[in-house]
Amino acid sequence: MQALAQLDPKTVLSKALLNAGKDLGLTQAEVGAVIGRNRTRLRDGIDPASKEGELALLLIRLHRSLFALTGGQGPDMKHFMATPNHLSLGVPKEQIGSVQGLVKMVNLLDGLRGKI
Repeated sequence: MQALAQLDPKTVLSKALLNAGKDLGLTQAEVGAVIGRNRTRLRDGIDPASKEGELALLLIRLHRSLFALTGGQGPDMKHFMATPNHLSLGVPKEQIGSVQGLVKMVNLLDGLRGKI
């Protein structure tokens, strides 16, 4: 129980972000570009209250929604991210490169998830 109490939120967010990026088929450089941080600094910890932290939480939310929609099937998640999508009118992996695109994808997936 003490080990859980000692977890640093910055470290937890950083690890969760890297795991989500890997599941989505994103390189560390691509994950870094999404949140506006160099890939070499991703493991240093990310403050959840910072701008980078908010973007990291959005990417994790996108992962959670896509995980639910695909039943956690990694190949399906990666396929969704890498191929043109009729609903989003683009390739999600490219669209999440901007804050507007990331928010659009999160809202789209949350909406789809709400229908099942």
